[in-house]
Order: sequence, then C-alpha cells, then structure tokens
Amino acid sequence: MVNFAASAAVAPELASRVMRLLPREFQDAFVHQPDVFMFFSSIFLAAVVVAAFWMLTGMGKASTMARMALRGQALKRTKDHRALVLIAEIEGGGGLLRQEMKEAIEDNFGMFSFEQDVQVDLFPIKLKTVSPRAHPETRRRIAVEAGEALERSAADVIVWGKRNMLGKIDLRITTLPGYGRTHDVQDFSLGWKVGRPDEAVQRALGFALARKARPVLHRPQDYKPERLQPIVEALDKLVEVRPAEISENLQLDILSDFASGALSLGERGGHIKWLSKALDARQRYLDAVDRTTDPISWGAAQQEIGRALTALGEREGARDKLEEGASRLRLAMDALRSTDSLQQAEVALRALQRAEQTLQQRRRVGLRWPG
Repeated sequence: MVNFAASAAVAPELASRVMRLLPREFQDAFVHQPDVFMFFSSIFLAAVVVAAFWMLTGMGKASTMARMALRGQALKRTKDHRALVLIAEIEGGGGLLRQEMKEAIEDNFGMFSFEQDVQVDLFPIKLKTVSPRAHPETRRRIAVEAGEALERSAADVIVWGKRNMLGKIDLRITTLPGYGRTHDVQDFSLGWKVGRPDEAVQRALGFALARKARPVLHRPQDYKPERLQPIVEALDKLVEVRPAEISENLQLDILSDFASGALSLGERGGHIKWLSKALDARQRYLDAVDRTTDPISWGAAQQEIGRALTALGEREGARDKLEEGASRLRLAMDALRSTDSLQQAEVALRALQRAEQTLQQRRRVGLRWPG
C-alpha cells in the first residue's frame, strides 16, 4: 500500500533539491514570480510530452512501413504462377480469424478456378473499412493504399475488413486496375463463427477471391466444357444452400456466375438439366435487378434467359419456348442498345436470329410441334 503521509513529507525536500539544480536565474524567477515561472514550466513539459508522443508514433509507423516493405520484397522474390492473396488486418478480428480465413481460401480457391494451388499471406497492413456510401475520395484513397501493397508484393488480390460484435465480418477486396482504369473495391459481408465457420461461408469467401484473382465465368465460352463443369457444379451447391450468412450482393454474384456457366454447358451439348438450372437461376437474378438502376445487368440477364429458352425450345421442339425466347432477346437488345455493352447486344442479336430461323424452318417444312 502507498504511504501518502510519507510521500507528502518527502515532497518538499525533493522539490528543494530540484530547485538547487536549476540555474541561479531560474531560482530568482521562481522566488519573485512563481506563477509566471510555473506557467512557462507547464508549457515546456507539455511540449516535451507532445514531442515524445509524435516521435514514438512516427517510429511505430516507420517500423510498420519497414515490415511491409520487407514482407513485400520477400513475396515478390518467391512469386510463381500461383495466385497470391493478401489478407490484411481484420479490425476486431484477431489472429485466429485471419488464420481461419487463410485456411478457408487455401481449401476452396481451387474449386472456383483452374488453379488448385493458391498462395495466401497474412500481410502486415491495416486498411480502413468504410461504408459503401462513404465519400468516393475516401474510398479511392483506401483503394490506392491497398493497390500499393499489391504492387509491392506482386500479389493478385487483397482482402481486409472489420468484425462486429455479432460475429459478422464486413469485407473489402480489390485488385490492381487495368491501364487507364480506376480502382474497383467490392464490398460484401459474411457471418463468420470463429472456431467453427460454416462450410458454405468458407466456400463463398474462396469464390469471391477466385472471381477477382482468376475470373473464369465472365467468358465461359472460352473454356472447354469438361474444364468448366467442376466449377459450375461447385457453384450449384452454393446456389442450392443459399445460407443467410452470405450477403445478398455476393449471393447475386454466385447466382450470376452459375447461370452463365450452366447456360454455356447446356448450349454446347451438355445435359438438358443445365439449361433448366440456368433458366431458373437467371430468373431469380433478374427478380433482384432493377432495369432503371442497372440496365446492363438487366439486359444481360434477359439475354441469357432468351438463350436458355431458345436452346430448350430447340431440344424439346417447344414452340412456346422458342417464341418466348425470341421475345426476351428483343427486350435484351432494347435495353443493351442504350448502354455501352455492345458485345452483349451482339450476342442477343445472334441468338434472336437463330431462334427466328428455327421458327421459320419449322413453318416452311410444315413440321408439327409436339403435343
């Protein structure tokens, strides 16, 4: 226990010794004008404390920058053909959460890309996690800082975020932009139970990062069906589960990629079930998209619905599906012509010409439609 009485008795003697160490001018100033002397002494002490604080803060930042630079150089030297994913600090998360995210990415990244192996690093950087409605300049500065970390380490994608009291993690991911483009940061959230994360949530995280680092299903027609099918089947399982722990925007990305992949398999001679699944998935996606706010996504969805209906109509000999497919394709062309997505409009035009040609051929040769 502190003896305050003894401390009070020692204080005057200690003060006397300190005063004798000061120059004679300071002693005279203290005797004649003690208030002024104490005022300037307080200012001096405050300045010393502030200077010490900023010096220690600067040393801490310099140490962090040095760690980032050294880690980045080490990753750059060992970079190979594998995708490199950086996991930044997760505010409110801790080391266990980051380690679980690392293991989830390593286990599930290969399910949604053609590369089974991925390199994941717990990178020593802390980025702010701001609201999607934050000022664009604030979001741009954070994205630029994340991009610098990617350049420093030659990484493909970086993820950061924060965890709230309910266990939900609000995540941000970005990649280096192409030449002449601005940084694009994707926002989504996952309900992550530290110690026992849900399998579907882990797969969703692997999908989101694979989609950014090694996109496959934005142009599924470029790949052979046998290579594409395992990815589509993995997405099919996520679409069927639809866990509530995955945010709506990420679920829409999963739904969109699955619909595109299943349609590509069905159009190129795959089982007819893929056309039905693509039709159902794209219709669900369309129900969540507004034409006025996102005409490109709305038009692209109508285009894929029209293609799925056309392919089903050709296989089943169903006139109503061919006619509905042609109608959907016309809607898609009207929506896409007013946007910059000329390639999507061109695809819709070719599909429409094919559907109309099939209908005309059946009328010309007098074939009867089934039942």
